[in-house]
Amino acid sequence: MDTNERIDTLYELSLAITPEETLEATATTALTAYLEELSCSVGAVFARGEAGAYRVVGEAAVGTEDPVYAAGERRLRQWAASDEPSRKPLPITGTAADNGSYYLFELPEFGVLLLGHRGSPLDEAVQNGLEPLNEQLATACTTKQVKTTLSDTRRRFATLFTTITEPMVNVVVTETACEIGRTNDAFTETFGTATAPEAGVEPVEPIADSDDKLTTEIEERLRNGQPVTETVRRKTAAGTGEFLLRGVPVTTSVGQELFLLYVDITEERRQQRLLASLYERSEAILTSKDQATAGKRTVETAVSVLDGTVVEIHRYDRATDTLQPETTTAGEPVFSADGCEMLWDTYDGTPHQFNSEEMADESLRCGDDSVKSVLSLPLGDHGVIIVGHDRPDGFDEMALQLGQLLAAFGRIALTRTERAGSLEAIQSIMQEAVTADTVSAVGETVIDRLPTATNFPTAGIWAHDPAAEQLEPIATTGRATELIGEHPTFGPGNSIAWEAFSEGETRLVSDVRNHPEVYNEDSVIQSEVIAPIGEFGVLIPAAMRPQNISVADRKIAETLASSLETSIELIENRQELRLLETVIDRVLRHNLRTNLSIIRSRTAQIAADCETDGFTEQMLAHADKLEATAENARTMREVVQSRGQRRELSVADVIEDAIAAAPDPPAGVDLVVDTDTTATVIAHPKLSTAIAQLIENAIEHGVTDGGTIQLTATADDSQVTICVADNGSGIPKNELAVIDQAEESALNHASGVGLWLINRIAAYSDGDLSFEIDDGTIARLTLKRA
Repeated sequence: MDTNERIDTLYELSLAITPEETLEATATTALTAYLEELSCSVGAVFARGEAGAYRVVGEAAVGTEDPVYAAGERRLRQWAASDEPSRKPLPITGTAADNGSYYLFELPEFGVLLLGHRGSPLDEAVQNGLEPLNEQLATACTTKQVKTTLSDTRRRFATLFTTITEPMVNVVVTETACEIGRTNDAFTETFGTATAPEAGVEPVEPIADSDDKLTTEIEERLRNGQPVTETVRRKTAAGTGEFLLRGVPVTTSVGQELFLLYVDITEERRQQRLLASLYERSEAILTSKDQATAGKRTVETAVSVLDGTVVEIHRYDRATDTLQPETTTAGEPVFSADGCEMLWDTYDGTPHQFNSEEMADESLRCGDDSVKSVLSLPLGDHGVIIVGHDRPDGFDEMALQLGQLLAAFGRIALTRTERAGSLEAIQSIMQEAVTADTVSAVGETVIDRLPTATNFPTAGIWAHDPAAEQLEPIATTGRATELIGEHPTFGPGNSIAWEAFSEGETRLVSDVRNHPEVYNEDSVIQSEVIAPIGEFGVLIPAAMRPQNISVADRKIAETLASSLETSIELIENRQELRLLETVIDRVLRHNLRTNLSIIRSRTAQIAADCETDGFTEQMLAHADKLEATAENARTMREVVQSRGQRRELSVADVIEDAIAAAPDPPAGVDLVVDTDTTATVIAHPKLSTAIAQLIENAIEHGVTDGGTIQLTATADDSQVTICVADNGSGIPKNELAVIDQAEESALNHASGVGLWLINRIAAYSDGDLSFEIDDGTIARLTLKRA
């Protein structure tokens, strides 16, 4: 049955459920509609008798010989005969032979509706939709039952009113006025003495902000003979309250009588509003961006939802193994937990509530005399939340449940923000650690910052010594040293740490002392997480209480250990590269230069002895080029190593130094310098080397006898442009490829090395380098002014 069909079916049923002349007619008409609309073959309306037995209302039964009917009736008898507290709540569904199904629905305060058929079971949505119709049928039957038995019950009327515990009033409505027939004691206690209503039919006055439209609708329905069940807000002798109003109109010979029952749901609605408020505020708690905000929002919610006079969060301090006040709604913390075993019991997971006398017994000192009762709730590993109230009975069972739910939200928020903060801290720590020169310095950096950046005040790093085949401590926090003193080494078979390292798996040890592979059963450490740092060693954060290192702590430790492994690898690689650089520098600067000096000396001697200089001049030229290559390699290394340096440089001084460093132009070639500027630039300290290389390239590729090299510097408000121009053939385009490629293959020529240096220094100076080759070469280097 689709949604539209279901709605039509339920609507048709609702139209058929109306009070008829008699109770039997009402039940029979309604049952006929149920059977037709729901395609049922058997059914009956049962009324509950005073002794709890159920009987069919008149002739309101169909298919009584059908086995499905027999099965349903038998199940009803069994259900009615069982003890009321252990009864299964209605509706009840069962099966019968030949694919039959029966359903027992509650008719509230009246009886039971039996329906049955063969084939597919009733749609669950249809079953759920029958609930208000069943209540409507029950009300219709009850109304007729009241009418038909009114004469018999008149003599028991007074007893009826006195035995009902909810407020009840009987109002007689005539054409001209309304009169109070009878009230029970509960009505008088709740609303005061009933007086005839001046307007309407209710003797109870609605509160000022009540729904006037609903009040009018209730009156109209009662006057039209329709029963009413509505939630209303009414004035009471003590103030205001919320009630479930059940009104039943009965027509008599003198007019109409109304029986109005007011079920007090004030407390129930208050609890519903508190729960809704808690869920609304929970979003703010769970989305807190840091620990302080999470704590503040949690205590603010406790004040609002639990009506706390004062609320505090005491956080567990792993370093001192104490509960310390952190967040309070008072100016200063009012609770002191020193020596209070009850709070430690709360921290371990058990909530408590007690009054002021019990507070003294539990050694919970409170600096606020107005606090008469206290509720303490666990926040997991983070600590406890303490809520004080100015009434001795300030917290009931509902408050305890709401408080536990609030504490759960607070615990989740604190865990999430602590983890996020720890991850940010780890990133910051590792950014600093990777700048260290040695692995030991990395360990010291991490351990120094770990207690304040994360919740690991007691922690250490152990490094693997392959020669000794053991893990040796290389760095520990100050608190760890205070607690343990000299840290042990771990070897095969004597510790959990070695097992975690050798297997490469993190171990979370919740209770160290009871672990079968514990290293020291008497250790003050009672819980720990051991995270392998690759092949280097292990990281071990620990705590002084069992179960205190959590799964969240494990994830943080694993993240830190993984970052440590990467940092250590980077530093070890950096150390190897530095060693290689030193060796290469030694080879290029000392060994190669020494050998070239010997070659040059021997070549010159050969030239003198043989009186020929053709080959020897080539040999000497190549030796000079090798020496220049070695010098260029050293310069390249220096430029790269200082790539992050920039300083303010005088353009005039830079050009002067460049001219001094560049080779002298050959005879017949003029170097014309025009640097009429006092500007300074922000550039790499080797800027003069780049200008010298441009001059050297112009000499090598750009000029012949009678040529000119022009060196100019111009400045505007934002930048300086240095140009080196010549009128020669220009730099070969294949050598300019070094600027884009920066690969080893592009450095085949000395000029390629020079161009590489020029390009790198320009880039490290945040400058712009360009070449224009057309009847010569113009090299432009544009830099930002200081």
